[in-house]
Amino acid sequence: MRLQQLILFVFIIFLLNACATYKPQYKDEKISQSFPVNKEIEHSFYLIGDGGNSPLGTQTETIKDFSVELENASKNSTALFLGDNIYPAGLPKKEHPQREFAEHQLNVQTNSTKNFKGKTIFIPGNHDWYSNGLKGLKRQEKYIEDKLGKNTFLPENGCPIKKVNISDSTVLIIIDTQWYLENWDKHPTINDGCEIKTRTLFLDEYESLIKKNRGKTTIVALHHPMFTNGTHGGQYALEQHLFPIGGSIPIPILGSVATLIRKTGGVTNTDNQNKKYIELQKRIVTLSQENDKVIFVSGHDHNLQYI
Repeated sequence: MRLQQLILFVFIIFLLNACATYKPQYKDEKISQSFPVNKEIEHSFYLIGDGGNSPLGTQTETIKDFSVELENASKNSTALFLGDNIYPAGLPKKEHPQREFAEHQLNVQTNSTKNFKGKTIFIPGNHDWYSNGLKGLKRQEKYIEDKLGKNTFLPENGCPIKKVNISDSTVLIIIDTQWYLENWDKHPTINDGCEIKTRTLFLDEYESLIKKNRGKTTIVALHHPMFTNGTHGGQYALEQHLFPIGGSIPIPILGSVATLIRKTGGVTNTDNQNKKYIELQKRIVTLSQENDKVIFVSGHDHNLQYI
């Protein structure tokens, strides 16, 4: 009887801790909002992450809305697709049974930019690495560039970092964070086509770019967020405690145990409790403090956060 009471007590604690709301959460409800007057917008960025899961034959409402926004955008604009461009596992070979679904994801997203006057850039996410690693990534790069032209999938060749000059006062630094987080033993040719062949050299290059662009607005686009209050940051909704593996059958106690293990163990490199993820986050954030105009833009967690 005591064991049952203990289990019930633990479950209630997890339940209360997991209660979530879809209402926007603000640290300070009284925060003032202001917009500069008598100034022109120099450049606009349109951001979308994890767009690669539209049902066959149609597109998600988010992609539809994004397309409308791009149609009305000026030529001084950049559309950034922030990784996980194809679910569940990147772009497979042409004969693969998932190829049709994968191509549909890329077609839906590239078609959303057909009336866009600005520049379009896709960056890789972890799911884009899940089809034969570097080979699948290069397949996706070629597919997108065949649709949209050169330099629309960056960084190229599975390399870790690329700088894009936006204007005299704005620069874009693109990082393939999954390159850093991957187990390189599984990808022996990962850096064959890159000048940067170690994580240390990558961090040196990032530091150099940050310092060289002091005083400029520096947009750092990377799939994995450096800060997040979402699932990948260890914040779980009640649904994830009850249905840890999806489906319609609840697993209440085991579900809470599973989320606890994931939150504290860092067992997957997609969560920011992971040792390699923490290492990347600490170094990037520290180096970025050399420039007081750095803005991170990321995908990964399927929600909208402004931190």
